[in-house]
Amino acid sequence: MSLEGATLCAYVACHVVLFVFSLSQSRLVTIRRRVGRTPRAAVPPIEDSAWPAVTIQLPIYNERYVVERLLRSVAAIDYPRDRLTVQVLDDSADHTSILVEQLVPELRAEGLEIDHVRRAGRQGFKAGALAYGLHRARGELMAIFDADFVPAPNVLRTMVPHLQDPGVAAVQARWGYLNEKESRLTQIQAFMLDLHFGLEQPVRDSAGLFMNFNGTAGIWRAAAIADAGGWSARTLTEDIDLSYRAQRRGWRLVYLEDCVCPGEIPAQMSALRSQQYRWMKGGAQNARIHLSGLLRSNEPWHVRRHACQHLLAGSAYLVIMLVILLSVPMALLMGTSIAFDYADYGLAFAISTLVLVRVFRAARRPKGAAENLRFVVDMGAFMLFTMGLSIHNGVAVLSGWGRRGGEFVRTPKAGTGDWSSTAYARRSVDRRVLVEALAIPYLAAGLVVGWRRRRFAFIPVQALALAGLGWVTGASLWHRMRADGRYGDGAVRKMVWASTPSSRRVHQ
Repeated sequence: MSLEGATLCAYVACHVVLFVFSLSQSRLVTIRRRVGRTPRAAVPPIEDSAWPAVTIQLPIYNERYVVERLLRSVAAIDYPRDRLTVQVLDDSADHTSILVEQLVPELRAEGLEIDHVRRAGRQGFKAGALAYGLHRARGELMAIFDADFVPAPNVLRTMVPHLQDPGVAAVQARWGYLNEKESRLTQIQAFMLDLHFGLEQPVRDSAGLFMNFNGTAGIWRAAAIADAGGWSARTLTEDIDLSYRAQRRGWRLVYLEDCVCPGEIPAQMSALRSQQYRWMKGGAQNARIHLSGLLRSNEPWHVRRHACQHLLAGSAYLVIMLVILLSVPMALLMGTSIAFDYADYGLAFAISTLVLVRVFRAARRPKGAAENLRFVVDMGAFMLFTMGLSIHNGVAVLSGWGRRGGEFVRTPKAGTGDWSSTAYARRSVDRRVLVEALAIPYLAAGLVVGWRRRRFAFIPVQALALAGLGWVTGASLWHRMRADGRYGDGAVRKMVWASTPSSRRVHQ
């Protein structure tokens, strides 16, 4: 096969993959309409003397701006004090540990059994911290909250009753957003996350499909963690890995859509990029690890099919990246050595987009003219942003398919303050921004060539990608300059150095 033929085949194949993926997502809408939003069967009440022992695990790493909020919200949880313990799994290397040391005695004096747990190193990152705490925990149930989440006082009394079923391994709450209105960047992230929490998770739960624990705002049965092999750092998304191992062992996960636990959305572009990279790479790692065994398993075919779709969802970014990059040589070659014009006006791309509009509409469920108008605006912004992130996330997917493990780069949180004035505001630009910046003139050249040669099939893809890359690249550079201008590098180094604990004690 010639190079031109291979280019055409690859380009068309990518569009076919995206079309199949959009249809598989649309299938979730059909299932939801068939199953309906019937209320979950009531769980039996728990007698006051029968509430199980719960250990709340709080894995933190350099969280000086949110750690007090977290600890005080956990201390306010309504649960029998004689059956509740809290572990602050603190791997911090800055002032955070001093804040925890100051708060813990105060909370103990209020009757909360709380331990400040420190390790000698950060081996295994979050998974390692959770495993370390599990070996020292006294509860049969393990509630997990990340540093940026603010659990409500009734969260345990709402979720724990669902674990009376001995076949349930974990219960997951829906994420809420503390700072959704902070910026356009946080708004578009909330829009993206609502697809998962407003459609994917409830459908998988109600239809008996495989689903995943989301790393925070949930409760695990300690026996299920042990039976599934424990927490592992072999992927960067240890929550998905444990979820699939547990479900392959016959355990079930429960999703409570009406139990909302709010958390913080990254407000700085570099924080979002590191979070997306971790999620996309970890998702690909889990697909590489679990797909083969899942396909050979005895699970019903529809369960295996939807699980494969779930595991491969992040890999769609790799396909989008290829579509964008291949569109330029296609614009050059179409009508010359490639005589076949597969679609005059990007028909395959348009159909896939319309199917995804249906999916997001089902997740958001807008009502009235104002909400529908807002949905149209958000959907357009989502399309631009997705195309802009495609190269960054596509590279992450490639890395995940290539190797296990990797460094767990935390997502910095600013609490209620301005992120640009914090010590965690990143004052350097991700080197992958250079690749995205180079893609901008590349796509611009493709647009010019396609327009002059009247090959309009590639213009929608290239125009969206060009605008999206401009958004992502521009925001990355602007946020770096904003952080630099508000809080100088020397001051950051001085503060971090001055607030770093002189020793790293291990409390057991």
